Amino acid sequence: MDIVQRFERRVFHYGIILAVVVRLIRLIHEVLIDSPLSILLLGSFSWILFVAVFYLYRRNFQVAFFMFFFQTLINSVLTWHNAGGWNGTVPYVLLVLVMAVVITSHGWPQVVMLSAYALVIILFAFTSTLDSFSVPNANYSLFSREFDFLITTFLMILLTFYLKENFLSYRESIELTNQRLTKSTEKLMKQNQELYQQQVELNILRNNLERVISGKISESQNQAEILKEYSFINSHHVRAPLARVLGLIDLIQIENHHDKVSNGYIQKIKRDAEELDVILKKMTNVIS
Repeated sequence: MDIVQRFERRVFHYGIILAVVVRLIRLIHEVLIDSPLSILLLGSFSWILFVAVFYLYRRNFQVAFFMFFFQTLINSVLTWHNAGGWNGTVPYVLLVLVMAVVITSHGWPQVVMLSAYALVIILFAFTSTLDSFSVPNANYSLFSREFDFLITTFLMILLTFYLKENFLSYRESIELTNQRLTKSTEKLMKQNQELYQQQVELNILRNNLERVISGKISESQNQAEILKEYSFINSHHVRAPLARVLGLIDLIQIENHHDKVSNGYIQKIKRDAEELDVILKKMTNVIS
C-alpha cells in the first residue's frame, strides 16, 4: 500500500468516526423534537450502517467507500426539504461530502461517486424530480436547522484541522525520508569514490604485474635460447670430438690387443669416455 492509499484510508476512517458521532447527535435531536417514526427509523438505519462501514472498511475498502457515500447521498435527498433546501444545511453537507470523495479516493471509484453527487445536485438545481423523495418532518423547526448548521460547521472545522495535521505529519515524514535519502546518496557516493580509488589501484597493480610477467617471459625466452644454443654446442661441438676419441680407442685396442697392460688402461679410458658420452646425451635430452 503506497503513501496515497494510506492517507486516503486514514481520512476515510476519521470521516466515518465523525459521521457516526454526528448521526448519533442528530438522532438524539430527532427523538427530542418528537420526529415521525419514519424519520427515526431512517436515522437509526443510517447510524447502524455507518457503524457497519466502520468495521468493514479495513477488510474491503471499496465496498465500505460506496456504502458510506451512497448512504450519505440518499440521506441528503431524503432530508432536503426538511433541512431547508438550498437555504438549509444540506448543500453544505454535500460540499463536505464531495470534498471527502476527492480526498479519500482516486481512479474510477472517485469518478463514479462524483458523477452521482453531480447528478443529484443538478437535479435539485434545475428540476423537481427528487422533491417527492423527501420525507416530511413537521417538527423540524428553524432551531433544528440552526442546530444542523452548527453541527455541519463543527464537522467542517474538525475535518479541516485533521487534514492540516495530516498534511503537517506527511510533510514531516517526507522531509525525514528526503534526509535519509540524502544520507544514503552521500554514503553511496563515498562508497563509489572508494571503489573508484580501489579500481585505480587495481589497474596500477595489474599494469605492474603485466610488466613483471612480460619481463619474466622475455627472460625465460632468452634462457630457452641459451639452452638451445648450449644443446646445439653439446651435440655438435662436444660429442663430435668425444665420438672421435672413442673411435681412436677402438683402433688402438685392435692394434694393441696383445699388450694387456696397455689394453687395461685403454679400457678404463674408454669406459670414462662412454660414461661422459651418456651424460652428454642425457643433458641434450633434458634441454631439448
